[in-house]
Amino acid sequence: MPSPHAPFRTDVHAVRAVAVVLVLVYHLDVGWLRGGFVGVDAFFVVSGFLITGQLLRRLRDTGRIDLPAFWARRARRLAPAALLVLATTATAAVLLTPREDWPTLGTQLAASALAVENWALAASSTDYLAAGDPSTPFEHFWSLGVEEQFYLLWPLLLLIVWRAARRPGSRTPATADRALLVTVVIVIAVSLTCSVVLTTRDPAPAYFWPHTRAWEFGVGALLALSPSATTDAPRVRAALAATGWLGLVACGLLLTPAVPYPGIAAVLPVTATALVIAGRTETGPLGRATRLPPVRWLGRVSYPLYLWHWPVALLLPRALDLPTAARVAATVVLAAGLAHLTTVLVERPVTTGRLAHLRPRVTLAVVAAATALVLVVPAVGWGALTGQLRQDRALAAELSTDGDRCWGAAAIAPGSGCAVAGEPGRGTTPSTMTAAYDVDPTWDDCQAEATDARSCVVGVRGGTRVALIGDSHAHQWSSALIALAERRGWELHLIVKGGCEFSHVRWSDVSAGDDRRCGAWNRAVDRSLATSAPYRLVFTSSRADLRGTPVGTDPARSARDGYRASWRPLIDRGARIVAIPDTPAVGSGVQHCVDEHPGDPGACRISTERAFAAGDRLVAAARATPGAVVADMTPSFCADGACPAVIGNVLVYRDSQHLTRTYVTTLVGTLGRRTDAALRAAG
Repeated sequence: MPSPHAPFRTDVHAVRAVAVVLVLVYHLDVGWLRGGFVGVDAFFVVSGFLITGQLLRRLRDTGRIDLPAFWARRARRLAPAALLVLATTATAAVLLTPREDWPTLGTQLAASALAVENWALAASSTDYLAAGDPSTPFEHFWSLGVEEQFYLLWPLLLLIVWRAARRPGSRTPATADRALLVTVVIVIAVSLTCSVVLTTRDPAPAYFWPHTRAWEFGVGALLALSPSATTDAPRVRAALAATGWLGLVACGLLLTPAVPYPGIAAVLPVTATALVIAGRTETGPLGRATRLPPVRWLGRVSYPLYLWHWPVALLLPRALDLPTAARVAATVVLAAGLAHLTTVLVERPVTTGRLAHLRPRVTLAVVAAATALVLVVPAVGWGALTGQLRQDRALAAELSTDGDRCWGAAAIAPGSGCAVAGEPGRGTTPSTMTAAYDVDPTWDDCQAEATDARSCVVGVRGGTRVALIGDSHAHQWSSALIALAERRGWELHLIVKGGCEFSHVRWSDVSAGDDRRCGAWNRAVDRSLATSAPYRLVFTSSRADLRGTPVGTDPARSARDGYRASWRPLIDRGARIVAIPDTPAVGSGVQHCVDEHPGDPGACRISTERAFAAGDRLVAAARATPGAVVADMTPSFCADGACPAVIGNVLVYRDSQHLTRTYVTTLVGTLGRRTDAALRAAG
């Protein structure tokens, strides 16, 4: 049987080495190589080049691709190390992370094991490049998911095109090669267009989608399909390679997470990597550099090093309190050591030992079984979580129905006679593990997708028209407003989009992608409101620190004018704007604190000064706008200069800034009274 392997190329091997160093230094967050995320793009180009070359040799030699054999080789190469890292990381994460993080860890562990972590992160609109965003030790598996999806579909595409081009009457190999070349060019053009357009519209999920990344593999494939496209002149090839190496390093140094990515910016590292491969330089100074032992070692361990570095970087500081320099050094040493051991003890025996000769179907079955074992952990966890969710909801329903006078927000009301935090030893509802899932059912169903202005209609159809418009900090009030709507005969319209306040304010520190995304949504909402029947009341709220400083010489005035521009058309048509001040910003670690003080629900609180450190420009605008009122709910969260995490044995916050649905449902009467009082005071 013809060998599927091409001669070993030290320059391509060196690209892997440089790529993994770029990613590693980027994730160490040491302040330089802020564009190190481009190392992933280099990996994609190399994968497209090597895999397409291998498949092309098979097609030319045999006219077919043994798909089970191909997938088995990929499984032997990728799965053992990946499953080892997943299992080890899951064990360490359970020991080192708070309970409230376990559900997210379970979700991402399962998604990573099934090679769909990229889709999971895209679905949650995770911003991979956002500094300070909460991360899990499995997030970096998104790129492995993209690669495995490429390995699944790419050989099928090439095989279909090859066979179609070799039909009777077109039997020359040149015809099939041209057909493959045209197909790859089309893939590159379509995928790059998707990348540019979708990154502009919604950059967070676009970072992970395979259709925004396929063109990067396509560029590598194009190099494999047209190896004679570059000159054989050594000096020219050396110049191409040198330009490529300089360009790749320059991208790591000069690009920043603020650049919408991948989009058009990804053309730079992809082109640089392509130039290195096209240069085919394995002689001269560059060739000697690629053959240096450290470079060859890094290239050899690049895959396990990529797998290990992120869990180590994330979990090591939770296990050991080290100075920055010691943390960085320890991360590098531990990740490199684990990568070397994985290469020697796992990868090498599987890919070159007896296991390499297993029949393809046996290999795939073994990998499937090993994956199933890893999935047992999240499956058991989800079973426990589901049971806890049912228990929390049943208890909340029982206590709400029985009218416990010290349940939830009633405990903090002046003159209640209740202990604000609730009875010690009684526990909290929801539990810290289920808090993240304690949301109104409309949370998943009614959030606007992309820039549409769709609304959900709840309450009493045909009743008084009322709307809730704004971001997730507005949407968190939906449970209370839905209950009010049913009591008062309102037809409530939920017009909400996470991360986008209802305002015409432009902000100085928002990315161009977010500005266009939220601006387009606001304009779509304006058009929808202008053509719909008028509303009697429009509730709105916003994260107080969502956008930093408005553009303009007078930020306060810019914010006020921006909100007024959104509200004025509604007020002119008879609506009253009801602004709800933002809820306390308690920061991360609230649930962890509650877990650490199980018998003392009052132990976890922050000062009002810290909780409201960000000025609420929406409230300031409402107070200065005729036709707008403020329904101040702050006394339901804070008393005596402090904002507790538990009120009336109810956990108030489901994360660092959003309320639990359970606590919101205890605020129905209070929100109604505060709204009525504000409207009466305004006349």
